[in-house]
Amino acid sequence: MTHASIPDHCRLIIEPAPLTGSWNMAVDESLLESAASQEVCSLRWYRWDQPTISLGYFQKNEAEDQNDTWKNLPRVRRLSGGGAILHHHELTYSFAVPASHPLSRSLPDLYLTIHQPLIDVLSAHDLQVEFRGTSITVKSEPFLCFGRGDERDLVFDGHKILGSAQRRRRGAIVQHGSLLLLTSEYAPHFPGLLNQFGQTSLYNETFLTQLTEEFSEAISRAIGLPLQSQNLTDEELSLATRLEKEKYTQVSWTSRKK
Repeated sequence: MTHASIPDHCRLIIEPAPLTGSWNMAVDESLLESAASQEVCSLRWYRWDQPTISLGYFQKNEAEDQNDTWKNLPRVRRLSGGGAILHHHELTYSFAVPASHPLSRSLPDLYLTIHQPLIDVLSAHDLQVEFRGTSITVKSEPFLCFGRGDERDLVFDGHKILGSAQRRRRGAIVQHGSLLLLTSEYAPHFPGLLNQFGQTSLYNETFLTQLTEEFSEAISRAIGLPLQSQNLTDEELSLATRLEKEKYTQVSWTSRKK
């Protein structure tokens, strides 16, 4: 593949088990670097091994933003912007696209391109969600992302069930987002999608595997690239290991104030 060529496929990476927040964020940055330096397109699905707060890149990590419910939860700072996310009963994706692909040209369009297939798949399971359609602007943004409102969010009955964030590097983009499936006891004011439909029993490995497969196929059609199931390369694993050690597990990174 030449440097400027459009990728002819998208890698599909499905993590077999939940992982730490620091490793998840290190891998997502590694995939962004592969997109930027090697024109590799990747779609990754993962979960979290314990309730974890991820802070947006520009977000302050201040005591007044922490309450007794989640102040002792592990924290990691993302490379993308936006508000903090409490990752718990969810399915998380990341999509890294190189600068050579047309999808990299418009950040808003990339949100729509990835979110619409999720709407379609959930609808096929009688879980009807939609784009919020309008952004909500307030003087002081809530600490948690799911308390904020963007027109490209996916909602049910006004409740946000999916939001995404992006980071660009040398023209490439990584976009990752969280699909809130069950209400977390650490944030009971944000109802999970399955709670709202009275289908909490669906939250099991079989259903999550099915959703992941159907989401992947739908996204493949939307981006116009076939999927190839692959693992991280040795180079990506090495970079992610270094990023986790030197960046994402460091208090100096997580607690810095922009």
